[in-house]
Amino acid sequence: MSSTEIFGLATVAALCAALLLADTLGAQERGTDDLAKLAALETELKGLEHDVARLEDSKAIKRLQRAYGYYVYKKLSREIGALFADAPGTTAELGGLGVYVGKPRIAEFYDRVIGGEGLKAGQLFNHMILQGVVHVADDGLSAKGRWRALIQIGEYGKSATWAEGPYENEYVKENGVWKFSKVHWYQTFSAPYTPGWHKAPEPLNPPLADFPPDRPPSVVYQSYPAAFQVPYHYKNPVSGRCEPKVCDAQ
Repeated sequence: MSSTEIFGLATVAALCAALLLADTLGAQERGTDDLAKLAALETELKGLEHDVARLEDSKAIKRLQRAYGYYVYKKLSREIGALFADAPGTTAELGGLGVYVGKPRIAEFYDRVIGGEGLKAGQLFNHMILQGVVHVADDGLSAKGRWRALIQIGEYGKSATWAEGPYENEYVKENGVWKFSKVHWYQTFSAPYTPGWHKAPEPLNPPLADFPPDRPPSVVYQSYPAAFQVPYHYKNPVSGRCEPKVCDAQ
């Protein structure tokens, strides 16, 4: 628990104690000033409760996203599928493979992309989730997050590939539990370890021929050596700017 959260919870506890003490005085014994102070305390308490709830939501979303990374790392496709919302509009899109809609389709899509359930001896499938930025909606029912994946895929004595790129994901609280409502990973680059990305960058893979997506790719772009700016879901936190093609925050 961070110091900010501890301070917030302590403040809430102190305000609750103050409210209980004020109630024991009796409404008839309170003056106008006391009632005004009590109303201000109640307002502040509601605000603090709201802030603490959003902090808890943010923590839960970060746990969800990090669990996803560990499940990909071990090629646990069934566990990955369980992280998605049951709503029919739930989607997943990885690189140029197109959009898959609905939890059952998404689960099978991941199984095919990662090459079957479970990491085998000699295989490497690292999927490091980094640099998370999460914004929870004011009502605490939805959220957006940007992350970065650093990927190492290989098989002993046969192949080794580097890949990297950001996620722009969306989340929904379904029956009190945070789940993915949209996963979208953008491939910044992919290249074999030898001779490396400076000599042999790989293009985006096309959609799977034996398991076509429900919709074509939602964004048309090229991987490295092209330079594509993946729009941020948030405004610049200092300037407040939201430049076209850089930011799509509402």
